Amino acid sequence: MANTNDIANDPQEEKKVQSSEAITPPEGAAEQSNTPSKEDTDAPNEVAAKNKDQEKSETPQEQTKDFSQLSLTELVEEIQKRIKAVKWFTDEKNIKEIIHTFDTKFKSEIQEKKEAFIKEGGNEIDFYFKPQYKNAFDQAFREYKKNKRTYFQEREQSQKLNLDRKLEIIESLKELINIDENINTIYKKFKNLQDSWHKTGPVPRAQSNNVWQTYKHHTEIFYDFLHLNRELRDLDFKHNYEEKIKIIEQAESLSKIPDILKASRDLNTLHRLWKNDLGPVAKEHREELWARFQAASQIIHTKRQEFDKEYDNILEENLNKKKSILGRMEEIKNNPPQNHNDWRKTIDEFNKMRTEFQAIGQVTKKFSKNTWNRFREISREINREKNQFYKSQKAEQKKNIDLKKALITEVKEILENDDWSSYNNRMKNIQKDWRSIGFVPRKLSNILWEECRSQCNLYFDRIKSGYQRINKNELDAHHKKEAFIKSIAGFQMPPELEPFKEFFNYQWEEYSQLGKLSGNTNSKSVEDFNKAFIALIDKSDMEESVKAEGKNHIRFSIIKDDENGLSREIQNIKRIIEEFNSEARQLENNLEYFSNSSTDNPLLMDVTSKLDRLKSEIEKYKEQLLGLRKLKREAAARNAPEQEEPIEEEGDQGETEA
Repeated sequence: MANTNDIANDPQEEKKVQSSEAITPPEGAAEQSNTPSKEDTDAPNEVAAKNKDQEKSETPQEQTKDFSQLSLTELVEEIQKRIKAVKWFTDEKNIKEIIHTFDTKFKSEIQEKKEAFIKEGGNEIDFYFKPQYKNAFDQAFREYKKNKRTYFQEREQSQKLNLDRKLEIIESLKELINIDENINTIYKKFKNLQDSWHKTGPVPRAQSNNVWQTYKHHTEIFYDFLHLNRELRDLDFKHNYEEKIKIIEQAESLSKIPDILKASRDLNTLHRLWKNDLGPVAKEHREELWARFQAASQIIHTKRQEFDKEYDNILEENLNKKKSILGRMEEIKNNPPQNHNDWRKTIDEFNKMRTEFQAIGQVTKKFSKNTWNRFREISREINREKNQFYKSQKAEQKKNIDLKKALITEVKEILENDDWSSYNNRMKNIQKDWRSIGFVPRKLSNILWEECRSQCNLYFDRIKSGYQRINKNELDAHHKKEAFIKSIAGFQMPPELEPFKEFFNYQWEEYSQLGKLSGNTNSKSVEDFNKAFIALIDKSDMEESVKAEGKNHIRFSIIKDDENGLSREIQNIKRIIEEFNSEARQLENNLEYFSNSSTDNPLLMDVTSKLDRLKSEIEKYKEQLLGLRKLKREAAARNAPEQEEPIEEEGDQGETEA
């Protein structure tokens, strides 16, 4: 007899599963004949129909997902995910529903786009609309059809091969009757053919019943042949007894499985093996084995009944939860918000309700359709109220946009006035007026605010910097230099001094070419340029001495054309040198107290070290002093021709440039 596990997993044998609710007596319980009963030879299609009904009663109805709530893009993602699943061929119902839902929604989308196109003056014959998600959906649909076609072709080919194999087994069964061999050898061949039959997969549906009946017919003939040998029949009784004991032990172990649905399915498989795949046992064991098998089965049936009873309670509880959510949604529908902020909060709350509603499991079938229809109707009503509210808000939003644009225009006009500095209070009030204006869509509001803020900042930057006038050319140069200074933070500087000097000189020249500024505006811009480069040096990997030299180079380069600035820097360095000289003289006087001391004296070594450092600093500042004096002479030479011009002309020119 074939191994029970192998038979249970045989794909062809799925057609023969019987309902566990109607347990029939074991084969041979009423007669000793080893010939299969009529139920053993039932057509597989009839048994499959019984099995199908049983599976429907065993498995709770699966909840069908409502794809109509998904957007077109989400439907594309859903079908792509499902056709790539391992067992996609078992999901045909949902895939077809997705395709139908997408086609319906996309037709509506095309109609809306076409109507909008025609309404805007377009010609219907020129209308074309095929977004990216439509291409993705078509690609997925083609892939699904291709996979489906390949799947059925492969299945058909496999079933044809299985049919050929089973026909060969039937021919081999016929030959067993006429073989002149030992009966035990013949019996072993018969068992091997039985195992091969059960391990062979399904055949085409059209030939399934015929080939099964033919197989059972020749099996019965072989058993009639076996009845001629009493010893072999006793051997078959013994084998069947051992196999049925195994089935009973497996049934008894199922009561310990917590998953009652799995236990019920496994019990059905055991009943199928008992009834269809095992022959009778000796008469004295039949009632005993059957009673024991029935007792083990009854435990599973009782647990299944308790589960079904509890399952009804779960469905009722889910129905109550959904009714509660629908009641809260009704309150929103009956009392819609009256302003934008309340609508935002309500929409968030409403979306949470929808998610919560859809996450709840099945409800009683009697109320399932009505509950879902009510949910969709309330959702549509709330969405209609929301759309109507925001449609009425468009006129108000346009008014608010115009008010904000008017304030921006006013700020620009103030900046262009010669007496702009007298509008300080008005500029503050403009910002208050801006905040008092009503709702504007966020994206546009950010753009308008950025423009207004930049203009206001420019005004108050003028106040802080102290300059009085700035013409259009200077305003453009001011913006360019501000942008350049902000970009300094991203520069990559050379770590060595000389390459750094060349790098800085190039950047200073670039900055200077951006345009001329006058008065305090120029001073503040140069100061910001200076601070940005010094900050860059502080963050760099330069050695400390190189950092100091680099900062000096920046300071001297910036003031090289400013005689007054050079004079101030020269005086400052002279003061530092004098302070260092004074400190050095004091240290030299202190050395006289160590004239008789050892050179290893720690105090002497400390004073000597400080004196050496001071002298080194003095030499460094003297070198800077020489460089500054040279820069001052060059600046004086460059400025000498300008000083020969009449003072009145210089003043007039300055007013023109201001």
